Amino acid sequence: MKKATFTLYDASAGSGKTYTLTKEYLKIVFLAQTDDAYKRILAITFTNKAVEEMKSRIVENLYEFSKQNTSNKANDLLGDLSIETGLSIATLKDKSKAIIKSIIHNYAAFGISTIDKFTHKVIRSFAQDLNLPPNFEVSLDTDSILQEAVDVVISKVGEDKALTQLLIDFTKDKTDEDKNWDISKELLEVSKLLVNENNVNEINEFQEKSFEDFATVKDVLKSKIHSYVEKNRKIAAKCLELITQTGISLDSFSRKTFPNHFEKIAENSLPIKDNYKYYSFDDIAINKTAKDINLIENISGELMKYLENVIIIFQKLLFMKLLCKI
Repeated sequence: MKKATFTLYDASAGSGKTYTLTKEYLKIVFLAQTDDAYKRILAITFTNKAVEEMKSRIVENLYEFSKQNTSNKANDLLGDLSIETGLSIATLKDKSKAIIKSIIHNYAAFGISTIDKFTHKVIRSFAQDLNLPPNFEVSLDTDSILQEAVDVVISKVGEDKALTQLLIDFTKDKTDEDKNWDISKELLEVSKLLVNENNVNEINEFQEKSFEDFATVKDVLKSKIHSYVEKNRKIAAKCLELITQTGISLDSFSRKTFPNHFEKIAENSLPIKDNYKYYSFDDIAINKTAKDINLIENISGELMKYLENVIIIFQKLLFMKLLCKI
């Protein structure tokens, strides 16, 4: 079968993109004739965190594959790789030992970076041709641009009647809620949605809306917020039920942080910053002395699916809550 020269994976946050990309990367290095094929692979992603996560997964999987007693989780991936590459498990294990040894001795050539760093590297290579100083620096200051835009909007108070009334109503709402009447901070937070790629489709839907439409939209948003909160509550309840029905003790999780995470989701009290704690099963802290580690690993796929669904819903929920502020 002829392999496609270009493959597109269209998936949302938390849906397993990193796992898929890691598997595809490993397939390339395993099918290569030499052990240093990673030197000729360009892998780019969006954030430094994603870079570190992908690098860690590749190295950790290679290490697990090279061990005599491979973990259950690594064995699943190893089996998939064996099927998709046509190589035996023994061959993959032998190649893993050689590849990871090569990476350790040539880690700088292990080329996974962000789009920004890759672009910066290319431009710096051609700095002289582009008439740029060799020591040029790149500065990104989105917040200052957004703050300037907010200041422009506020400066139009008294000139634009509809905008003026909207901002007055917003200020009254803040005062009624015993909050600071200064709306510039909230407008700045909402404006950040405009530069967040996860909200592109939703933002486009609002381009043709009038101020009058927003009153109706706000009522719809409140209804949807309630619906999404209820969906997350049900997902959290199902996850906790799965853990208890499987016979897993909550004490098996370090400080019970993982079950507590879902209890907070069910109570709608989870802080925004904590919603993205668990991107992979490895992020779940399990006590080393736990007697039911195997039981937890057996349901790891279902647990991560619940988390993926919660993250997707939470992103929509956060977006709608921010929109309700205006």
